[in-house]
Amino acid sequence: MAGPPKIIHFPYMHEELVSPGLRPMGLFLNPGIKDPLDIFFTPQGLVLDKGLSEYFLEQCRQFGEQFKKTSDMTHLGMAQMEDFYTGSTQSIQYELSTYGKSDEAKEDHKEDLLQAQQYLLLNFALEERLLELGRIDADLSLSWSSFDESLGIDDEEEHFQNIARQSISPQISTDHWQKLLKAYTAFLPPQGILLVHEESVSQELQEYGIAWERHDPDHFFPGLADRKGLDFFCATLNLDKIDKKKQTFAREVKLLRAVSSTNSLQQTKE
Repeated sequence: MAGPPKIIHFPYMHEELVSPGLRPMGLFLNPGIKDPLDIFFTPQGLVLDKGLSEYFLEQCRQFGEQFKKTSDMTHLGMAQMEDFYTGSTQSIQYELSTYGKSDEAKEDHKEDLLQAQQYLLLNFALEERLLELGRIDADLSLSWSSFDESLGIDDEEEHFQNIARQSISPQISTDHWQKLLKAYTAFLPPQGILLVHEESVSQELQEYGIAWERHDPDHFFPGLADRKGLDFFCATLNLDKIDKKKQTFAREVKLLRAVSSTNSLQQTKE
């Protein structure tokens, strides 16, 4: 591996979704929507800049608002979906960037990167929306508590206080991690390693034939003091095992996971 490892959090792009103790151990992927900062990994090969990324997400939002319910979208034909961006800024920029290039491989690579970035942008926007709903939900809970206290509920009215108030904040799902992993891989540098946080994802990865092997933490985090109580395991995944579709970027990705030392023996046996 050339150069020092570059650790990137997976599958989340927002620090609020990662436990505080693990946040400094990696960078959060910036799919082009944020200004480059030290806590972010902003790939060099992004097709859309910040302005075009914002425009893309706005176009997606407007597109989705045309439908009263999700099932309405199924009435669209594939041709309509493929023409969605025809004439848009993204389409024009792509045509300009590939004008005069006869190398088909370069054009395919550009298209693969564009699709990967768009997928990452949509996932980033979804995370942001769910986090926003979570904050609203927390504020509502506080408001309900204050309301209950102001009513001065007594013992005879406890049934009112215990009324179930439905949360408006849905759980963030990682069921699509395979597609997300492919999109991440499109922009990983040669020394890039994905730090996997969800145990369910780690377990599912084993179903694709990977073997988690214990590694010395100093290899990944030299001098990092705040790693007490953690063991680290590394593995390599061939993307052909989760998707046979040919793409022009790397087909292997290195993975890392952090496990509490008290659970390491059990995790190694699984």
